[in-house]
Amino acid sequence: MYSTIRNVVGETFMTCNDCGDAISMNTLCNKPIQSAADMLQHIAAHNASRAVAADGHINPRLEAVRVLSGHGGNA
Repeated sequence: MYSTIRNVVGETFMTCNDCGDAISMNTLCNKPIQSAADMLQHIAAHNASRAVAADGHINPRLEAVRVLSGHGGNA
């Protein structure tokens, strides 16, 4: 999803393969938690846009859900 790019000045960036959005490695080092949250939000936006088909219908991915009966996890 991201690739590492170094420019001629020597700065390094993480660049989104889908849209070209870039984040500086300096920013990643200075604000790691905020940068990680921003990157995850960016990836989630791409995933959400892929879930909507060109005709506007939503294509959800269904997951199996295990149902527990009783209380306290004793089924």
